[in-house]
Amino acid sequence: MSLPFFIAKRHLFSRHKIGYISFISIISIIGLAVGVAALILTISILNGFEREVKSKLMGFDAHIRLRLFYNESIDSTRMIENMLSEYDEIVDYVPYVHNNVMIRHGQEADGVIVEGIDENDIRKTLNVDRFIVDGELKFDLEDDRDGVVIGRKLAQLLDVELGDQIYLFVLFGRKDLGKRPKIGRFTLSGIYDSGISDYDDIFIYTSLHAAQKLFEMGPRFSGYQIILDDPLKANEVAARINDSLGFPYHALTWNDLHSNLFEWLRVQRLPIMIVFGLIAIVAIFNLVSSLMMIVIEKMRDIGVLKSMGINRNQVTRIFLYEGLMIGFTGVFLGFLLTVGIAWLQMRFGIISLPKDVYFMSQLPVLLKWSQFVIVGLTMIIFTVIATVYPSLKAVKLSPADALRYE
Repeated sequence: MSLPFFIAKRHLFSRHKIGYISFISIISIIGLAVGVAALILTISILNGFEREVKSKLMGFDAHIRLRLFYNESIDSTRMIENMLSEYDEIVDYVPYVHNNVMIRHGQEADGVIVEGIDENDIRKTLNVDRFIVDGELKFDLEDDRDGVVIGRKLAQLLDVELGDQIYLFVLFGRKDLGKRPKIGRFTLSGIYDSGISDYDDIFIYTSLHAAQKLFEMGPRFSGYQIILDDPLKANEVAARINDSLGFPYHALTWNDLHSNLFEWLRVQRLPIMIVFGLIAIVAIFNLVSSLMMIVIEKMRDIGVLKSMGINRNQVTRIFLYEGLMIGFTGVFLGFLLTVGIAWLQMRFGIISLPKDVYFMSQLPVLLKWSQFVIVGLTMIIFTVIATVYPSLKAVKLSPADALRYE
């Protein structure tokens, strides 16, 4: 053990009693641990929000939707399917219908969006099964009845239960101004609850055939839902599809369809991290104050050591070691505090959230070890920087000045 390291350890952690220096060192360590924990937990909560939102959105949206401009319907064409099958990134693609209707049960009515997709296909592209809370995802019922799945909030609004009859009204556009509304009768077979009001209030699901019949589309459909082996490749693959097909075809990614939400998640990350990062900055200033108190308290010791021949480099290393010991201990305890709080939240859901506002019922936490490393190294670097000024003050101290009043 080197002499500077031995002296630094004795300054900070006396074996005999907890003196004033040891006490302020402990306070510095605790402050640094709290700062590290606050910063990592903040990042982890933001990660959790992003993961939960993306997971739920991808449960209701394919990675890419290929359709025509102006929401026109397209024919089943072998050319498009042959082109899509050539992409190695595409796992599956299925036709779907997407259109607006009025839904009614009893005296209650509302405007909704119908998604028509075959029962087997919807399990390939959408993850609605995951959110079913009552009934089942089943479209082809007995007695040739067409089943429909709706959101829980919409079911409460309509005061409808499983097995009830629901009526869908198709209001045709200007080109069919004199045409009477088309009415379809469906049986409620399932209720889902994603926690995302934009879906639960608006989207209902039925079979592709039933939707084509309702909208009098014949064999035509709105477009293709496309699933990739990696959702992060969506932008690249969509751009290639658009280049290959051109107008009037248009490939939209799940990022495009929810760009406002993802932009909000991206923008709010920086200011939140800055605010909670200030806690860590305060801990660094507290460390500087602690080291300066050590310089003042140990002025006589420094003077004696200098008079005995200790050089400037060794004095600098004493305070460098002291800062590093406080830094490493504080960062390690901060890691333990972060993991402990995160485990409690994930295990017991201590902090709850209003589901209709935040898409989830409890505060999500997603720990990433790479962020532990980044925050830990950053705090250690700041700790080393914090030792510079106290070290300079100690180095400039002359033995005569240190011992003058002793």
